[in-house]
Amino acid sequence: MIVAALFAMSVAAGDDTAFELAGTRIGLGYTELRQQRPEMQCDVSCVDPTAKMLGHPGNLWVGIGHGAVNQLAFRFVPALTDQEATSVSSAYQARYGEPARRNALDGCEEWDRAGGAIVLCVRNGLSLTYWKDENWGVTKSVIPDAAE
Repeated sequence: MIVAALFAMSVAAGDDTAFELAGTRIGLGYTELRQQRPEMQCDVSCVDPTAKMLGHPGNLWVGIGHGAVNQLAFRFVPALTDQEATSVSSAYQARYGEPARRNALDGCEEWDRAGGAIVLCVRNGLSLTYWKDENWGVTKSVIPDAAE
């Protein structure tokens, strides 16, 4: 219950398009990202292996396009136990409501939002969450030059 409340507070209230993982949100500028998360390692994309999500450690992956965050993913490391997966899923449902879809093959849940979907895959050996939109898997992450 406390985890769900903290998670709900981490996303802008009432904004159907708001989505963040481990304190990083879609649309955050690259410069602001580097200021907020100096521990991120950025090459083609950015990775923070020290990130936490809902109290669980993992790897935060951030894709950058046009100078801002346009892709987000978080892999729980170590993988969540069944009990932890249920807790994380409950936190998402408390924030986003019932999932629009549940995939029977991989156990992933999806919540539709304006411009994309929130995906949570914490069953059947999977342990990740991400933002899925037209950028997911089809655009390249481009780190801006320091001069930009």
